[in-house]
Amino acid sequence: MAVELEAMESTNPSEKKKEVSLVKRLMLEELEKEFASSETAFFSRFDRLTVQDLSELRRSLEKMSKRTVMVKHTLAKKILEKARLSEASRFLEGSVLVTLGPQEPQRVSKTLVEFVKAHENFELKGLILDRQVYEGSFIKELAKLPSRKELLTLVAVRMKSPIARLAMTLGSLTRSLAVALNEIYKKRAEEGPQA
Repeated sequence: MAVELEAMESTNPSEKKKEVSLVKRLMLEELEKEFASSETAFFSRFDRLTVQDLSELRRSLEKMSKRTVMVKHTLAKKILEKARLSEASRFLEGSVLVTLGPQEPQRVSKTLVEFVKAHENFELKGLILDRQVYEGSFIKELAKLPSRKELLTLVAVRMKSPIARLAMTLGSLTRSLAVALNEIYKKRAEEGPQA
């Protein structure tokens, strides 16, 4: 065991540098892939938030986003330059949290806006949506929009109403016709032997 520790301590500084650069390159490649496959990227700045607060935010975001990561500015700038979105580099100030999301940005924006209300040290910096860069105020506006699920529910309810009215009208007509035919049958039954 002592020999192993000595071997670890006596590693060449150039070997350590190669290991670190390999790790950074792998991280960069992984983040580039995730960034390229994401529909949205939310940029938030946090100062003096507890680990518990950040963990709470990550847990609430993991239900609706691909990934939430704290990124180093140099890595993020490289990713943004490669994606030809270098204008989003202005969001990289202080401690930055990037949330990569799928198709429904309203859900992520609602979660982030709610978190901002409860934590004054958390700031929405900006958003990349459909390869367009937007300021943090746009995230607040996006949070006001209904989600896809809410819109589908609204459409279903609105479609159900006319169909239900048509069904009631047709049912009423059928009942009226049945009553009329019944009355004609009774009248003919009474007149039957004479006719």
